[in-house]
Amino acid sequence: MKYFLSAEGEILAFEADGSQDHAIPENVVSLSEADALSKANPSTPPSLETLRSAAQAQLPAWESAERAAGIDHAGHQWLTTSAALQDIRDALLAGLVPDGVWIDAERHKVPMTLDTLRALWAACVSRGATIYQRRLEMEAEIESMEREQLEQFFPSW
Repeated sequence: MKYFLSAEGEILAFEADGSQDHAIPENVVSLSEADALSKANPSTPPSLETLRSAAQAQLPAWESAERAAGIDHAGHQWLTTSAALQDIRDALLAGLVPDGVWIDAERHKVPMTLDTLRALWAACVSRGATIYQRRLEMEAEIESMEREQLEQFFPSW
């Protein structure tokens, strides 16, 4: 097929073999098949609500990744995975630090007392609260974003 765009914006199609060339009006613009199909079937952009939902749907994974990313505290990098946090909770509940050391994210033995383990726990809790607060801020920001902002949204600090 041969495709053309009329001055009125209509898509015109004629046989490729030339048998209908006599019917092609003057002052039309030749189109590729892809352009003709694109103009004839324009895609409907997603609604703002769909874009908002898509942006909101990114937040749980962002929050999980941030929570598992670890924390710098007292000159060391510490794991903050669920298992690592459970180990800290268990030690605090038991009221002891096994052998007086804790293993940091680089697998170094770090001297640790119950008080310094509490301080590490407090830093982990504070970091978690900061992450959650940022998530709440992003949720509120998403609700007031325009289309272009929503299309480009990526969770971040």
